Amino acid sequence: MLAILFTFFCCGKALPQQETARDSIAEIKYDQSPALQKASFNKEQIKEYREQPEFDYLNQTEKDSWWSRFKKWLDLKYNQFLEWLFGDYTPGGILQFFITILPYVILVAVLGFIFWLITKLDPGSSLLETPAEPKVFLSEEEEIIQSKDISHLIEEAIENHQYRLAVRYYYLYNLKKLDAMGLISYQFQKTNEDYTAEISAEAVKQQFRKITRLYEYIWYGDFKVSENEFHLAEKGFSQMDHLLKNPANE
Repeated sequence: MLAILFTFFCCGKALPQQETARDSIAEIKYDQSPALQKASFNKEQIKEYREQPEFDYLNQTEKDSWWSRFKKWLDLKYNQFLEWLFGDYTPGGILQFFITILPYVILVAVLGFIFWLITKLDPGSSLLETPAEPKVFLSEEEEIIQSKDISHLIEEAIENHQYRLAVRYYYLYNLKKLDAMGLISYQFQKTNEDYTAEISAEAVKQQFRKITRLYEYIWYGDFKVSENEFHLAEKGFSQMDHLLKNPANE
């Protein structure tokens, strides 16, 4: 009984002290100096700031570039691949380190391959170098006249008893000489009549008509030529060769 009374009296003395401490804590103290002035704000200027998009921090949405979207897509596919590969298993240690650096290793490998491909193909040098002259595809007749030793071809055809071919070479040989002397201007698309009209020396023109008829009869007529027949035709080409040695005096 004495213990209860003692506790009651002690608690009764403590309660007023706690309320006094609470009241002192709740008291707000502020500076009451007369030099202080109340802050004022320009409402019109604040409204103007609100209407400017630079100060609109609420509706701003970050626009992803194609590169950021690509990285996000690549990261998503990579994570899906890891999930398919490992399932619920979470790799750790060396395997985790390898998985972390694997995308960068692949990226470096791809960039290295692209660099190697560019240096291998070297497109810059091909753009800067002088373009090659277009190739001209010559006909058989043009190639013989422009680049062959026709005298040697004539001898070879006679040795092989190819007299019809020898007549063709004789005629092309005369065309080559006429062109070299400036009596005609050789062009593949021209006809034999065109060449005849170009020759100004009358004797040369008449002899050219004779060997032209002979050539066209043997070559385009597809007739077989014997050795005796060839020697008769060869006389006409020999006369033409004699005239071309000094065509102005004929």
